[in-house]
Amino acid sequence: MVTNLLGTVLVVIIIFFICLSILFIYLIGIKLYQNKQRIQIDAFKEKYRSNMFDYLYRGDNTFLEKQLDGLHEKSLKELLSDFADVVQGEEVEERISAFAEQHFQKYYQKSLFHHRWSIRMNALYEIEDFHVKAMVPFLLQEYQKRTLTHEEKMQLIKVLVKFHVEDWETLIIRPDWRLSEFMYRSLLGGMDEGQFQEMVNQYDTFPNYIQLPVIDMIGITGAREFLPFLEQQLLTASAEKKIRILKALNELGYSQILQSYAEVYEPNGSWEERLMLSKLLGKTNLKESLQILGEFINDGNFDVRNHAAKSMLDIQGGVAYLRNIYETTSDRYAKDMAEEWLQRGGYLDGQ
Repeated sequence: MVTNLLGTVLVVIIIFFICLSILFIYLIGIKLYQNKQRIQIDAFKEKYRSNMFDYLYRGDNTFLEKQLDGLHEKSLKELLSDFADVVQGEEVEERISAFAEQHFQKYYQKSLFHHRWSIRMNALYEIEDFHVKAMVPFLLQEYQKRTLTHEEKMQLIKVLVKFHVEDWETLIIRPDWRLSEFMYRSLLGGMDEGQFQEMVNQYDTFPNYIQLPVIDMIGITGAREFLPFLEQQLLTASAEKKIRILKALNELGYSQILQSYAEVYEPNGSWEERLMLSKLLGKTNLKESLQILGEFINDGNFDVRNHAAKSMLDIQGGVAYLRNIYETTSDRYAKDMAEEWLQRGGYLDGQ
């Protein structure tokens, strides 16, 4: 009995060892094959580098007509990508696009339906990098029929917007393609000036989940030309949108908040709203702002009190105003905040 058991265990161990050995040999073979391919690809790239340069910069179209297959195609795709990362100039970019359209379209059409997500995404990235506009009809008519991941949706929309396809604005608001706010901000950040202006022009037609990123990107990109737009929107904005607009105005260094303060401020509004207002009031450099900030320093929220005191010091006469609060207020929290900021600035006696 024991002998039979030992024999069975030994057989299992031998089989397991054989399987591991086969797997190890297989992996070594794969690695050697990949290394050999890499060496060949690098050699092809060096061989054709000067030809690619002559085509891109000197217009030698004989290279454009070259027949490619296998590793030649892969190596020239990598080589074209190397040039695309560093070249500038409309003419050179058009030649990159022409080369990719002639040699890689079939590869992209096949890759976009590959079962591996990474291959599909790489194809979309290359279509964008090489500006393969000839792929647009295929993308619109075929690829949109598939069930896409969020990353594919984002990259596909980005490509179509970048290529200025007809009705690109409609593609952005397709409800079945709804993206995250981060992705919409990324998409908006990649638009040219004309496209972003169009997004602002059509702002009222967009759903809320797109309007908010538009507001955010105005502040993030420092687009001060849209200050009148933000001022107009601020007067009728909902609570959430108002906070986003105030944040964008703060990022733009807006200093005219007192002109609309009475219409904007909601006594029962959120603490985030009061926080952004306290920051903006500090940019006015007007004594009228000190009284409002004096109310905010008594706020129940720490961040509002903190920025109210900080903003006072940014206004002429604000040091004396904050010192008076420190000396006269009965609010312990306001007194502590005033003391902290006066000490930071070295404005208290003995500092």
